[in-house]
Amino acid sequence: MEEFTFFTPTKIIFGRGTLEMLPEEAKALGGKGLIVTDKGLLSTGLVDQVTRELDEAGLTYLIWSDIVPNPRDVDIERGAAYAMEKEIDYLIAIGGGSAMDTAKAIGALMTNGGKCEDWYEGNLKEPIAPLICIPTTCGTGSEVTHESIVNNTKTLEKDCIWGPMNSVKVAILDSTVMDHLPAKILASTGMDALTHAVEAYVCKAANPVTDALAIQAIRMIAQNLPEAVSNHTPEALDAMLVASTMAGMAFGNSDVASVHSISEALGGYYDIPHGVANAMMLSAVSRLSISGAPQRYAQVAAALGVQTAGMDDIQAANAGVDYMQKLADDLGIPHFKDMEIVNPKDFDRLAETAAAASETEDNPVMMSKGDFVALFEQLYNEK
Repeated sequence: MEEFTFFTPTKIIFGRGTLEMLPEEAKALGGKGLIVTDKGLLSTGLVDQVTRELDEAGLTYLIWSDIVPNPRDVDIERGAAYAMEKEIDYLIAIGGGSAMDTAKAIGALMTNGGKCEDWYEGNLKEPIAPLICIPTTCGTGSEVTHESIVNNTKTLEKDCIWGPMNSVKVAILDSTVMDHLPAKILASTGMDALTHAVEAYVCKAANPVTDALAIQAIRMIAQNLPEAVSNHTPEALDAMLVASTMAGMAFGNSDVASVHSISEALGGYYDIPHGVANAMMLSAVSRLSISGAPQRYAQVAAALGVQTAGMDDIQAANAGVDYMQKLADDLGIPHFKDMEIVNPKDFDRLAETAAAASETEDNPVMMSKGDFVALFEQLYNEK
């Protein structure tokens, strides 16, 4: 067995109604908090569930909501300046990956200074400002990863502030915050979690601990995502929230692969939501990658609940990919060819970005720039 490391400093609190534990956790981190969320969540009243808890406990806080779906460096830097001006002690992120990644990056600049571009090399010198994350979707796993994905407004590509210093203090997993989450968002974020789990399991950086988390997350997502989207049952929402966090712990300690190389290129250039981009590309990239890890893809198929009796690994792996595509179709995930924003003239640039991404190195099959171009052309022209 090869050497590996596994790092998870985040305290996880799970259960419906556990938002009531927020004030106790917040008090331990300082006197004044900053809630980092987005305007969409503010308009739903969901943030009110959190502020009510803080108000009843007599805690002092401000709200920063000037963020976008793919967090931009300029917004993060303004948020950090605001936090320092207001002498903020700790942060509370409420939302999906955008809010949590923004909060982590703001926290990094609060304690390390500088701009986002100063910290893209895993070179943070100080731990980020204390951060509590309250995920309101079941996709990103950002509450337990050590990364902040940042849209670089100069290059129109995605960069990353990463490393053990970029870790969340507390994650509160309370599925009541997803009770009224639109089915479309549940679907795309749930497929995002599935992508994290699948890639964490099949990538070259996988290890026994991440394997255990990833394969169980795949099982839980297959069993619960359709029910969560269709009926929002508490049991299914609970399972999806936990599975998303497990998938985050898995890929945060192994890696993702070429699905993410593409989705980050699409997100950086077109601003396509990360979960949608992952869901669009999961089955196609997996199909291309089977030859590099047939047994692992066959095990993914079995975890998805696909009946693989009598099949060899290649057949089982392809059946698993068929299932992932059907699941995406059933959940209403758009196809690449149907994205009006996509322009074939951009394929060369997108492929160059994807080929250069670090995740590509851990894909089961090494993909070149030409491979990415060919895949884009195939998906764009599919019947």
